[in-house]
Amino acid sequence: MTTAQMAFGLIGMALLAACSSTPQLQEKESSEFAGLNKVTGTGFNEAWAKPGAALDQYRIIDARPMASADAEIIQPGSSAISRVQRDWELTQERQDSLAAAWDAAIKGAAKDAGLTVASDGERVLRIDARMTRIAPSADFAQAQSAAGRTTVYTEDSGDASVEFRLVDQRSGELLAVIRDKRTLGSQMWGRSSTVTAGADARNTLNRWARQLVARITGN
Repeated sequence: MTTAQMAFGLIGMALLAACSSTPQLQEKESSEFAGLNKVTGTGFNEAWAKPGAALDQYRIIDARPMASADAEIIQPGSSAISRVQRDWELTQERQDSLAAAWDAAIKGAAKDAGLTVASDGERVLRIDARMTRIAPSADFAQAQSAAGRTTVYTEDSGDASVEFRLVDQRSGELLAVIRDKRTLGSQMWGRSSTVTAGADARNTLNRWARQLVARITGN
């Protein structure tokens, strides 16, 4: 066992325990997050953790609503198929739908893992979730409302990036930060719509929630 692996074992970071690859804790402290060290091999694109933070000791989580108002929007390119010209907008309705889908996903994953979801308690881990980037493959709603352009074919529903911050509720101490980017959908060409795009987004949020809870509990 390498020195880094031994150090990681002492950390007790359940956040990284369920990965197929061996997590590696870097010795140098992050320049972006004071007190956190970068960890590789987590199954997420990027992760940082506080040495000594035993996330698996937290049995109560406070999952805050997913924030998305400030997400970077990458506009879908117009194509010969959809020919949609107006910009895609992250409307309040879409923000509310994302928040509701994340709430259901994280609470469901927590319940399945035997965790309690509450805002107070003896030892509470707060999860701050933020959608940082959205790149839809098409504006399906506009395409469906345009005469003669109701059919849109895409390879997927786009991609999205998130950031999760895990915080000790009582002290406010930042324990871990996770960043990840995922493709929404099956990556197979097919007919797309607001219905399929919504389902793809919910499925991706569910996968993020399950993976995040698995890293917290170590199961």
